[in-house]
Amino acid sequence: MKVIFLKDVPKVGNRYDVKEFSDGYANNVLINKGLAIRATASELAKIDEMKAKNNKQKEVEKNDFNLLIEKAKGIEITLKAKSNEKGHLFSALNKKSVVEALSKATGMHIEEKDVDLGHIKELGEHTVTIKKGSNSGSCKVKVIKE
Repeated sequence: MKVIFLKDVPKVGNRYDVKEFSDGYANNVLINKGLAIRATASELAKIDEMKAKNNKQKEVEKNDFNLLIEKAKGIEITLKAKSNEKGHLFSALNKKSVVEALSKATGMHIEEKDVDLGHIKELGEHTVTIKKGSNSGSCKVKVIKE
């Protein structure tokens, strides 16, 4: 039986893929769990439309992310944190505070999963990487004593 995947299924198929499986596996696992539907002519036509919409949406997201990277290049974010006399922070800087400050500075929405802080435990300037797929950029984060 041919099925169309509605979701990504690791090691089996990706969203909108059309694959053939045994009737039992297709009915009992894929279709029953809502991971796929039967590949009929009408469903194949709907999937082509959905693919086109999905591709347009991905292109818009990619352009927005490239714009975000360009805006973030020249930005230096300053965050306050509690530290001891030697400049070591009492707790590591978290992604949420950096994402909020970066979103405010750029005026764009940023997801926490796209930001890589490393492990910031000291006062001073640090570089934060913003990455989604193959696109990446960075911005400066300056941590000062509270």
